[in-house]
Amino acid sequence: MDLSQIRRLIDLMAQAPIAELEIEENGRRIRLARAHNGQGAGVVSVAAKPAETVPAVPQPSVMTSASDAQETITAPSYGVFHLAPSPDAPPYVAVGQKVEAGQQVGLLEAMKVFNPVRAGVAGTIEAVLVAGGTEVDMGTPLFRLV
Repeated sequence: MDLSQIRRLIDLMAQAPIAELEIEENGRRIRLARAHNGQGAGVVSVAAKPAETVPAVPQPSVMTSASDAQETITAPSYGVFHLAPSPDAPPYVAVGQKVEAGQQVGLLEAMKVFNPVRAGVAGTIEAVLVAGGTEVDMGTPLFRLV
């Protein structure tokens, strides 16, 4: 199952009155579940791993680049990336700002559910690689740290 098929399932799930959907195809399992957080339902997790489920809370994603001095914070899941908690609020981080491991640096919105994007390691923001409001896939580089 490819990413476009998963996106279609997410869209269908948004329109259907079901709380959970699980599909197994070619040894891969995909599980969609609605969150019940008081602000409406949304997709909590999308798993595409053989015979396993993915934790509902995305884990910080850090990728070491060619230089050991640089790290990249990547999108832990699919969604619309936001640099700030609201349109009129300042961004979580800016170029030149020091961040700690686990510090929130952005938000990913999927199905009106907002999940934090956190730094996996401490460092200084060298570059913001994606503009706010951009649709990103899992693994898309968002920030470069030094």
